[in-house]
Amino acid sequence: MGMNGVSKPWLDRAKTTAERVDLLLKEMTREEKVAQMIQISHSIVTPDVADDWAKKGAGSFLHTLGNDARRIQRLATGSRLGIPVLFGIDAIHGHAIHNGATVFPSQLALASSWEPEAAEKVGEVTAREVTAEGLHWTFSPVFCLGRDLRWGRIDETFGEDPYLSGKMGAAIVRGYQGKDPAAADRIAACAKHYVAYGESSGGRDSYDAPVSFRKVRDTFLPPFAEAVRAGCLTVMAGYEPVDGVPVSANKKLLRTMLKDELGFDGFVVTDWSNVTSLLTRHRMGKDAKDVSRLALEAGNDMIMTSPEFYEATLEAMAESERGAPEDYTKLAGFVDDAVRRILSVKFRVGLFDVAEKVKTSPIEEDPSAAAAAAVFNCAEHQRVNLEVARKSITLLKNEMVGGIPALPIQGPKGAENARDADSPARDEDPAKSDSSATGVSSAPSIDAGRATSPAQSAPRARTVRNIAVIGPNADAVRAQFGDWTFFTHPLPHLDAKPTFRVTTMLDGIRAIAEREGALVSFEKGCDMFDPANQSIAAAVAAAEKADIAFLAVGDTLQQTGEHQDRANLALSGAQDELARALGAACRRKGIPLVALLVNGKPLEFGAVAEAADAVIETFNSGTLGGQAAAEIIFGRAEPEGRLPISFPRATGQLPVYYSQIPGWHEGKYYDCEETPLFAFGEGLAYTDFRYDAVELSRATAGAGDTVDVIVTVTNSGARDGTETVQVYATDAVASIVRPVRELKAFAKVRLRAGETKKVAVPLPVDSLALVNIDEKTVLEPGDFEILAGHDSRPQSLLSATLTVR
Repeated sequence: MGMNGVSKPWLDRAKTTAERVDLLLKEMTREEKVAQMIQISHSIVTPDVADDWAKKGAGSFLHTLGNDARRIQRLATGSRLGIPVLFGIDAIHGHAIHNGATVFPSQLALASSWEPEAAEKVGEVTAREVTAEGLHWTFSPVFCLGRDLRWGRIDETFGEDPYLSGKMGAAIVRGYQGKDPAAADRIAACAKHYVAYGESSGGRDSYDAPVSFRKVRDTFLPPFAEAVRAGCLTVMAGYEPVDGVPVSANKKLLRTMLKDELGFDGFVVTDWSNVTSLLTRHRMGKDAKDVSRLALEAGNDMIMTSPEFYEATLEAMAESERGAPEDYTKLAGFVDDAVRRILSVKFRVGLFDVAEKVKTSPIEEDPSAAAAAAVFNCAEHQRVNLEVARKSITLLKNEMVGGIPALPIQGPKGAENARDADSPARDEDPAKSDSSATGVSSAPSIDAGRATSPAQSAPRARTVRNIAVIGPNADAVRAQFGDWTFFTHPLPHLDAKPTFRVTTMLDGIRAIAEREGALVSFEKGCDMFDPANQSIAAAVAAAEKADIAFLAVGDTLQQTGEHQDRANLALSGAQDELARALGAACRRKGIPLVALLVNGKPLEFGAVAEAADAVIETFNSGTLGGQAAAEIIFGRAEPEGRLPISFPRATGQLPVYYSQIPGWHEGKYYDCEETPLFAFGEGLAYTDFRYDAVELSRATAGAGDTVDVIVTVTNSGARDGTETVQVYATDAVASIVRPVRELKAFAKVRLRAGETKKVAVPLPVDSLALVNIDEKTVLEPGDFEILAGHDSRPQSLLSATLTVR
């Protein structure tokens, strides 16, 4: 017997999850069922209202931390049936809403690693810290594609490509949930925002997505299919209309495509106030009852922050019960299906079985609280954070200055005690090599990187004694963190102070420079917003006294993230003016200018890239981003990041994603180059890579087959390095217009200086299928050009022909 004399046979762990859910469902009243579908945001209601919802049986709360979460859980588990609350949180790049938890690089930065294993580690650490707080569910990962860079939420994406996004997102799902989501240190993941949310017109958040269902299936659904295959327990429905119907009212998207076709067996949660938006913004009904019914029938299971759904749905059910029994049966069936899915997830994450996951005691009275708190940003989690930050930083330019590359550098003490450059000093061993393959024939060779980049053959670093660090983002924690931290959520606190140490770009350079006997000066140079608020003359003077200058520019928290769409991607304030002045001064003196990009998404960096001799992209690199960047700058770690997204030359050039379709008349603008400033997949190392051949393990194949794309790669420089071999495909003839090329596979390979490897990258032939005009996925016979190389640009790729029979 349970509380209040109610028998609880659903607590019998010998039964299957389905049996336990059915037993519990039979005990629930209509009111208790609909309450399970409600999610309340603790940040926008009073404590009394929150407590009332807990007693009423609300299935979930979000943005609830500390003792508030414990009080809510205590009330919920003390109710008639004692069903625990599922607590959700936006742990987008670490549990960063908790001031004191680990702040990882953003998803966009993480995607620059092109390493799913790194994403999985981020998920594991985040899950440990979220569960330490007594929470169970993160609204992550984001599977939206970052293709219109005006959209404010580009930082939350894994970039522009469906394949890379799917692989990185599925990996972090595995990290969050593990092999058993019920484990004490695992949480439920949420794939969002389903579907085509980032494709909104004009880069306007939550706005109309002008795409066909064929395009949804072809481009935007595949990453979510990866999430379902990875076992993701929840999916979040976006706001946006697709073909005129908002996702939360779109039965074809939710029930037919997601639940029936993909076989998704978790639950769908609406985005923030989606049901309310159906009434107030989209005008899909005349009252709350209309839109609540619409959302229920479409396939939403949990209703985020639209509490009116509760009374409206109960009223609709009561009316149907009185006058239309068949309609009542249908409505009750939809409710039962939704609640069954919600309860199933609660069982699967261990809320009914794992005591550690249901925290009810006040923190002050909980003997395990101190041990749980020690998990936040602990030494092991900082180690993982640093490792990921290193892999996420991308070197985009590195020109010769005075006969040697601008980077890496070393101080006087570093020069005295320098190790061989092919074994740079760092905290951990380099990544292990990929397995090699054999059987490659000769072909024309391609040198990786831009044609303007120098050969990185110098084994020794540039020695500097005086370093100038300049720019508004050199020492800017908010800019380095980006969105979805305690600065912005659950309520904005831009003046918040971190309770832990953050290593900014300036901090990181200073720390290593001091150990190596170099001096560092700092000048902000200009304000992020006001072009008149600048000290460019002082910045130039600092550069003229130095042996190298670093310029940290980009954007800041008020310019990126949710609700921060931009019509103009030009750098704000006097950043371009500062870059030009420093570039001229450094050229006069003959010293390098290195641009450090600290930004939530690609901006118009043309003037900065032209002025600088070297460019490093860090995106939002998290707590230890400055340390990681400095280790790369000083050659203690190698740059191995590759761009997951293309950079425009001008805002009006958008979109610039690589997988465009052919057919643009003349293929160019009158007033702007047609190519991106930096392309998808680009990134340099401190060495050179040469591609000598690409061949296929078989020239003809069919459905179900896998072909090895065999690539011969040589490290032709004087330092060890890691290359990311990228494999693309182009359909020679198709029944619909296909992109000029699409990423189909990739592999990272570690090469010693002078080493050659034959790398076999598996290519499933089924990945060459398309979605035809009838929305059917078909593998059409014919020839496909299989391309492999350093990045997505045609000049970086070698090709071979595969015939699909």
